[in-house]
Amino acid sequence: MIYEQAILLAGFLLLTLLVVRGASIFIAAPLCAIAILTLSGADPAAGMAGPFMSGFADYIRQFYLIFAFGAAFGKLMEISGAATSISLAVVRRLGARWACLSVVLACALLTYGGVSLFVVGFSVYPLAVQLFREADLPRRFIPAAIAFGSITFTMTSAGSPEIQNLIPIRYLIDENTKQPLTDALAGWPASAIVALMMFALGQLYLEWATARDRRAGAHFEGRPSDPAVDDPTKLPDWRRAALPLVVTLAALNLVPLVGDRLAGGLGASEAAWAKLAAIMLRFRDDPSLAILVGVATAGWLLRGYVAAPWQAASDGFVNGLTAIGCTASVVGFGSALRGLPAFERLVDWVTHLPGDPLVNAALAVALIAGIAGSASGGQGLALPIIKPIFIDQLGVAPRALHRVVAIASGSLDSMPANGYVVMLIRNICGDTHGRTYGPIFVVSVLIPLLGTALAIALFKLVPAWGRM
Repeated sequence: MIYEQAILLAGFLLLTLLVVRGASIFIAAPLCAIAILTLSGADPAAGMAGPFMSGFADYIRQFYLIFAFGAAFGKLMEISGAATSISLAVVRRLGARWACLSVVLACALLTYGGVSLFVVGFSVYPLAVQLFREADLPRRFIPAAIAFGSITFTMTSAGSPEIQNLIPIRYLIDENTKQPLTDALAGWPASAIVALMMFALGQLYLEWATARDRRAGAHFEGRPSDPAVDDPTKLPDWRRAALPLVVTLAALNLVPLVGDRLAGGLGASEAAWAKLAAIMLRFRDDPSLAILVGVATAGWLLRGYVAAPWQAASDGFVNGLTAIGCTASVVGFGSALRGLPAFERLVDWVTHLPGDPLVNAALAVALIAGIAGSASGGQGLALPIIKPIFIDQLGVAPRALHRVVAIASGSLDSMPANGYVVMLIRNICGDTHGRTYGPIFVVSVLIPLLGTALAIALFKLVPAWGRM
């Protein structure tokens, strides 16, 4: 038993090490799965051809359209300059005096509007460099400001069209009707309070930390490779640029509410209105429809700023395929190991810890997301395991579980091996983990962990919020 657990832990550590050192998750995940299966005495060929590929393919089947439409939406916002225009509008109103706040809010607006994290990073980074130069702030805090605005209080909040908020909808379903037990607005009162707390704490930390470094003699360090900001006269007006974000949020959150009200007030003779209500309610059951509406809106409103819109959408779909492939590889890795006795014992230990079920669920998701280095991958691995236990057996409110799982997944996932963290530090900001990861750890690991604890406490204090 000890040998099997040691092999499992060593395999997880090897996966993390390979990703940190730059190995592709497409290669690292199957290689580590094969090593663990082989050393555990299982048949690696059967494990890879069966559970690994089943987990990989099932994840793509469920979430490909959400990833693809989201990536296409982000690509249109990037190529048209719409993302930069929105960011510039924030920067102009706050200025260099509030450099960190400007970067955080610009990222938050784009992320909560449905723009993919990678597009947000590349779009905001040139503005962040300019602001930090004007304010003479140490540039090692730029990755933390971008990460804080992108992968914390907006990514996992109620109403967000980001995949981390949408995945639970597909897993938390009624076994009889096959209908979702939750939606994108799950637990919104608690979510709003948690988001405000996380934003306040993170912003206070960034202001304090940058001021501390300035007092110690740190300054902005310019580089010959620093990017230039796009010419504002060639960008779409920020109002036009923001409209696709507003439409996406409305399609995801308001359209289903209107459909609910419409369906509740109809009589038997109003067949046409009933059909309209059914169409509107589809936006709650299938979030990809809302993102598709955002893509169509962006394609129409920004067509004059995109030289080749079809090519942009095509590139976005390819990016979406790459993104979901990375996450699906993590899910396949976990699926291949799920039948091992060591893995089953680990799951049984985590899901049957003494104490509150929401605490145990949060712990399970956070640990798995940390091991996988992915919030979406952690949810994809954990939700099929914890849903039968915490909802079907223990009767935990699905909407409360949705919100706690979403917030918890965005905590330990941001360890150094996280794909977005690696790309943000190395590729976008051209920096190193040693210089920049400390602040990132505070704003994207410690503060989301506090947010998870606060969400659990709020659902315990006000149980009705778990049904909203």
